[in-house]
Amino acid sequence: MATLREVAELAAVSVATASRVLNGSAHPVSPDVRSVVQAAAKSLGYTPSAPAQALKQQRSRIIGVIASDILDPYFAELTRGIEIEAAKSGYVTILANANRDPEQERTKFRVLREYQASGIVFCGSDIEGSPGTADLAREVNVAVHAGTRVVALAPRGFDATKIIIDNVQASYELTRYMLSLGHRTVAFIGGMPGLTAVEQRTDGYRRAMFEAQALPHVAGRTGMRQESGRAAIAQLVAEGHLPEAIVCANDEIAVGVLAYLWTSGYRTPDDVSVAGIGGTRGGTVFGLTTVTLPLMELGGLAAHYIADSGSTPAVPEPPRFELRVGTTTAQSTRPPALSQSDLLRH
Repeated sequence: MATLREVAELAAVSVATASRVLNGSAHPVSPDVRSVVQAAAKSLGYTPSAPAQALKQQRSRIIGVIASDILDPYFAELTRGIEIEAAKSGYVTILANANRDPEQERTKFRVLREYQASGIVFCGSDIEGSPGTADLAREVNVAVHAGTRVVALAPRGFDATKIIIDNVQASYELTRYMLSLGHRTVAFIGGMPGLTAVEQRTDGYRRAMFEAQALPHVAGRTGMRQESGRAAIAQLVAEGHLPEAIVCANDEIAVGVLAYLWTSGYRTPDDVSVAGIGGTRGGTVFGLTTVTLPLMELGGLAAHYIADSGSTPAVPEPPRFELRVGTTTAQSTRPPALSQSDLLRH
């Protein structure tokens, strides 16, 4: 591989001049000299050192991605959106899995900064009260104030550019849809205590239930994976509390619920309607009714923001979610459940 010195010798200029031309220095160089140096570099197949450029500019062509759980399809689709958009601008992504642990997030955030990442994307939300959350927030705040571009695609308690889907509204609208099918016993399954995004989705569910004067029932707050959904619905059935409909905290939980129901002789939607939040590919395979979150688009917006060469790029608006009706919810056969405002009007 050709060196900078070899380029300088072929162009008959100093190493400093060759460096200024090839590393984008603002130092004035005549057009003739610039052309000679560029021609010499091309003939030798010289490529500037990315680490050296990053050290000089305090910025590399790396976008760091910190995902809460890389086994969750939700984060896989977010990451894919980031990677596709990053590649369009000549950036590469480095993915770090944090296992929903703020201490791991802080360690990986620090390493990505050491590699002069142009920006760092946090894909998952806070876990309120979890050890290390406050320390992570302090470290991120310092980095942001020092000029590092940090993007949060889920609710976080630190300074960052936030591009976040409205979790409360997404869950509220999904629950309202389930109530509109005539269901009165609608349970909310899944999630982790303190996980901000899930707390918001639970709030949206509760709001819709209270407006319809229906009793909310939140169960199975043990995790975000299929196993959590399967265990939660098994517990409800064992207690004799199978509801008419189930709103799940995400699609993975919903798939676990469906797996239990189908292997236990229950039919969806004849015996129970099931819906999730996310719109991931796994849910699509099973015909799941879900609130589709535009995850790839969301990730792409984060990458585009970081790669923007402007000093203060505009913060993009989060894309809108959509209800995708599948085969796991009943067709409407009864009048929609009335909201509190509907009751007041009557």
